[in-house]
Amino acid sequence: MAVRRKSNWYIYFIAFGIAFAFAVGVIFTFRDFLFPETQETTTGLTGTGELSDDFTPDASHSFTILTMLADTDGGIPELFSMVSYDAVDHAFVIIPLPNGISVNADERTLPNIYAAKGGEGAISAVANATGITCDGYICFDREAVIRLISAYGNVRYNIPKTVVVTDGAELDAFNAGEQIFSPEAVFRYIYLADFGEGEEYRFSIIGDIMSQLINQNISYSDSMMLDSYFKIISEDCKTDITEELYLSKKAALLNTITYGSEPAEFYIPYGEYSGDGSFTIAENSVTTINQKCGMDE
Repeated sequence: MAVRRKSNWYIYFIAFGIAFAFAVGVIFTFRDFLFPETQETTTGLTGTGELSDDFTPDASHSFTILTMLADTDGGIPELFSMVSYDAVDHAFVIIPLPNGISVNADERTLPNIYAAKGGEGAISAVANATGITCDGYICFDREAVIRLISAYGNVRYNIPKTVVVTDGAELDAFNAGEQIFSPEAVFRYIYLADFGEGEEYRFSIIGDIMSQLINQNISYSDSMMLDSYFKIISEDCKTDITEELYLSKKAALLNTITYGSEPAEFYIPYGEYSGDGSFTIAENSVTTINQKCGMDE
């Protein structure tokens, strides 16, 4: 008599379930690689880091950063500027800040505050003087800013008058007229030059050349280049800008690269110097700074 064998169907069912679960796990793990063109994130970027077709920037994508420039790695910065970005209007505004803006009497200058309290302390001091709390800070040294500009591009600039710059034992003459500034020349000109007409004139020169640097090169940037700029900032600078913050703003920046036209301008705060060299920004100028940084009062 033939013996009837027991069915092992449940074994096959379990094996199929395990294989199916494994396949689903693999798909989820490698979904960005398997489906790069269709994967989109809430940041407005596709899975490959490009701008998604349906992205529309809003005020949440705007930001203001406090930038600082020092001569050497670990040195105390001497040049401070706010850089504010309006994602909706595709606008950058560069606001150079006097080192002596009025803060606590025992820490009168921004370089002193940075030396004592770092970038966070400088942000707090600028907030007290302007009403704007920056979203983060970046402290460049000479090598970092030269590397960043080298990745970004040179700038053609019409020098208003001949200036001789002393850089250690070297003298560098910037002759009046139109020139193409290399990254090294940009640093020497904005950081070391003594224009002789006071701080407001110097700030106008700095704001002008940095605005033109942005306007002349922004259309040549793309997603990969933005990533390169952030890598330079994160690796070579003292900063509290995180990758998460960068990625949350990247789509808006790509949108400005695509649709913006000469987006950068500059604004020079005005006010009064006291006998000890401290600087108080005029109330109307503070109002203008808030407007340009999207914080209308």
